[in-house]
Amino acid sequence: MTGAMYAAIGGLKSHMTKLNVIGNNIANVNTYGYKAQRMTFMESMYTTSRSGSNGGATAGGNNPSQVGYGCSVGSIDLNMSPSTYAPTGTGLDTYIDGEGFFMVGDKDGNILSNSDVKKLDLTRVGDFWQDADGYICNRQGKVLYGFAMVQNPDYNPNYPKPTEGDADYATELEKYNLAQKETIVSTQLAPLRVPLSAAAPTEANGGLKKETVDGKEVLSPQWEEGEPVYPYLQTTIVDKVTYKQNVFAKPTDEIVEIPDDPADKADEGTRTAVALNTDPNAVSNVLHVQLKSMGVEKNGAITGTAPNGDTVILGYIAIANCDSPDGVTHIDGPYYKAMGGAGNVRVSALGGVLEGKYLGNQVMDTTDPDNPVVPDPADAILNEKDVETRKGGLEASSTDIAEEFSQMITTQRGYQANTRIITVTDSMLEELVNMKR
Repeated sequence: MTGAMYAAIGGLKSHMTKLNVIGNNIANVNTYGYKAQRMTFMESMYTTSRSGSNGGATAGGNNPSQVGYGCSVGSIDLNMSPSTYAPTGTGLDTYIDGEGFFMVGDKDGNILSNSDVKKLDLTRVGDFWQDADGYICNRQGKVLYGFAMVQNPDYNPNYPKPTEGDADYATELEKYNLAQKETIVSTQLAPLRVPLSAAAPTEANGGLKKETVDGKEVLSPQWEEGEPVYPYLQTTIVDKVTYKQNVFAKPTDEIVEIPDDPADKADEGTRTAVALNTDPNAVSNVLHVQLKSMGVEKNGAITGTAPNGDTVILGYIAIANCDSPDGVTHIDGPYYKAMGGAGNVRVSALGGVLEGKYLGNQVMDTTDPDNPVVPDPADAILNEKDVETRKGGLEASSTDIAEEFSQMITTQRGYQANTRIITVTDSMLEELVNMKR
C-alpha cells in the first residue's frame, strides 16, 4: 500500500474523532453548565528524502524534501469561560457570575486545609435544594461545601463599650464589636446545613431557671422552642497544626451550666457550651429549623426565614479557583477534578466576607517573635471581588449551534475528501496489479 492510503486512513480517523466532539457538543446544547469542547488537528510524522543545505562557496543551497503521512488528533480542549445566565425561577438555583467552581462532595468530608480540597468535586451547575436532613445538596445528592455560621465563643453582651480617646481604643472597640455577635463565620470548609432546632425549654434540660423577681421565685426561659442552634468550634490538632472544627452539640442527660464570665467558658475540646448564647442541652434531637423563602445572596450567603420571623444565615458558598481552569479533568456528568494540568486549587469567599482568614480557623500567632505560628499561605482564603452569585437561575450550555454546524460541514467535507484519496489510491493499485495479464 502507498503512503497516501495510510495518510487518508489517519485523516478519516481524525475527522471521525472531531465529528464525535461536535456531536457531543450538539447533544448537550440544552445541558446546564455544559462546556463545549474543541478538537484541533496535528500533522503526523514526516519522512525526509533529501536534507536541506545552506549552500557552499560555488553551489547554492536547497530546501529539504519531506513527505507527510497524514494527520492525528492534536488536542481536545475545554473552554471554561462563563456562559449565559438562564433563569429557572427556583429559589436555590445558583449561577456563578464569573470564573470559579462550586465544591460538592459527601456529607462526611473533613476539609481542614488546602491539601484536602482536591478531594471534592468541582462543578458549574448550582441546582441546589434542601434535603430531609437539612443539608444543601444538588440534584445528584452531593452536598454543597462552604463556610457555615457557628456560635461565637467570645459572645458577651455585657462586654463594656470603650470610650473614644481611651488607651488601646481601636483594639478594645474591635473586641467589643466581636463580643456583640452571637454567631460568626467559621473558616472550616464544611457541608452547608440548616441549623438545628432548639427543644422546648424545661427545668430538666436547663431551659428554665429559677430566678427571684419582685420577691417571687419564677422560672425564666433561657431560649425559645424552635430557635436556631448553631454548631460550636472544637479544637483539634493534626500534624502539630491547630484547627477548629464545626461541631453540632449533641443531646445529653447532664445539665451543663453556662458560665457568666467568658473567661470561665468550658474547654473547647469537650462537648460542653463554649458560648453564652446557646446551651447544648437545647438540642433534643436532630430536627433542623424549617426555613421559608430560602435564597442565595450576591456574596454567596444562603438565607431563609425561621418560624419566628428571624432571618437565618446558614453560611456562605465557597468558590474554588484553579491555576488553569481549562486544564480540569471531566470525570462524570457535570463534575470535574483538579488533576494534572489544572495546577493548584485555591478557595475563595465572595464580597470580602473572610478577607485575611485561613482555612480551618487557623490564626497567625506572633506572641513569641522567635517562634511565630504562621499558617501555610496556600490555606489563605482569597477574596473574590469580581465574582458574584445569582439566585433563581443556572448557567446555560456554551454550545454555539452556528459554530458547531459550520464545523460539521467542514468536517464532513474533510472526511469525504479523505475517502476520495483512498478510492483513487485503490484505483492506482488496481492498475498496477493489472499490468500483468
